[in-house]
This record gives sequence, structure tokens and C-alpha cells, in this order.
Amino acid sequence: MNIVVFIKQVPDTTDIKWTENNTIDRNGLESILNPKDGVALETALRLKDRYGAKVTAVTMGPFQAEAVLRLALAMGADDAFLLTDRKFSGADTVATARVLAQLIKDKLGDTDLILCGQVAIDGETGQVGPSVAAQLNIPQLTYVDEILMFEDNKLTVKKETEQYIETISAELPVLICVNSELEPRLPKIDGYIKAQQYCCNTVNMEGLTIEQDKVGLKGSPTYVSKVFKPENKHQGETENFSADSAAAAWHLKEKIIDYMGLRK
Repeated sequence: MNIVVFIKQVPDTTDIKWTENNTIDRNGLESILNPKDGVALETALRLKDRYGAKVTAVTMGPFQAEAVLRLALAMGADDAFLLTDRKFSGADTVATARVLAQLIKDKLGDTDLILCGQVAIDGETGQVGPSVAAQLNIPQLTYVDEILMFEDNKLTVKKETEQYIETISAELPVLICVNSELEPRLPKIDGYIKAQQYCCNTVNMEGLTIEQDKVGLKGSPTYVSKVFKPENKHQGETENFSADSAAAAWHLKEKIIDYMGLRK
């Protein structure tokens, strides 16, 4: 089984700066592996341990994004691809998905399974994974909590919804967006040594069969028109309740009725 894991380098700070195009200015920001992508990578490595697989980590970003690829290699990934080109910068989720999907088509055509985190903490859109699946015309499973079994070229997964726990099977190839709380493994010393010695595959615009007007800002049908911090509209109040839970609940109910203007 050939597994591709999409991972992303994200800012590890609340001091976010913005460019004139209202995209995040990542210059000078400390960065980390997106937490949910780390879970996706751990999921891939557990499949490798259990069934045998080749795991390839893929990221798109500036050259410094290679750091998360080396972390993935240290953890146990077998190969790594860095998509980097100034023409890719400023991409929205649609343009990003086009580039990732084209890499699969051009360089990794024997991929059986694509894993990615459900969301990235710098955007929280949850759109890139499903968009890649649409570009590749393969099935997608989102908000997956656990991969239960691989058998007869099918993956069986579990996902929790507001009402049910669902068990779903899908034939390969398939894309899965992981939403579980697995703890990613820590790299070992030999993993770090391997990662430092490894030469990551670097792919730019010329390495893909894609038009320039389909990537970056030019290829993005959406854009951020304004970025602002919401203002606090209400001042909170602190109430001290008695130890009697029933009395506390009644008192809280009365406060809510008065606040909402619901008293008749």
C-alpha cells in the first residue's frame, strides 16, 4: 500500500502579521507541524507497522517548510516532497488543492491512500482534503476518528457524529481526513540521523503539468477582503452561588430570563 500524507507548517504564535493581500506573513514566525496533520502522519505510520506500506510526506510552502518533512522522515516516513515556488504563494484552498492533486497525478500516480488532518490551525477551513479528492475523482471520508481495518483492498473507518457512531468502508484509492486525538510518536535518534541525511524531492511550477493561472493568487477564486479582531459586545458578570446545586441552577435560570428579557 502506498500512502501519501499531506502535512503543513503552521505558525506557532498568536502574534500573526498580515501581508497586503491579507494572507499570513510567515517571515520571522516560529512554525510547527499542524497538529491534525501530525495525527494523520501517525495514522499512516500505524498502518505501515500493521500492514506494511510506503509512507510519503508532502508539503507545500517556502523552503523552510522542509523542516516538517524532515520531522516526518524522523518519525518514520519513507519519502518526502516539497512543493515550493513563489508562483504558488497566496493560494486559497482551491488553488492549493490543484497543486497537491497535480503532484499526485504527475509524480505519485500509484498512490492508494491519501491522509491529511481535518483542519489546519491557521485557517480552520477543512476544505483542502475534500478538494483534492474532487480533483482526483476519488472517494473521500471526512472527520474520521479511527481506521479499524484494511482487508480486500478496503479500508473500514469509524467516525462519530452528533447522533451516531458510523462505521464506513471504502475501496482504495481513497482520501481520508483525520480528526482523532492520537498522540504522534516521538522520533528516535536513528530517525533524526536518517532525516538529516535524506535529500527531499523539491518540485516547482515547471515540474508540474499545470497552468500558471491555476495556482497562487491568480488561481484563487476566493480571497480575504478584511481581517479584524471581533470586539467584545457585552461585559461579563461574576456571580457567587451557594453550595446547593438546585438553588444555584434556579438562580442562574432567573438571571438568564432577566438578561434575555423573557420574563412575562
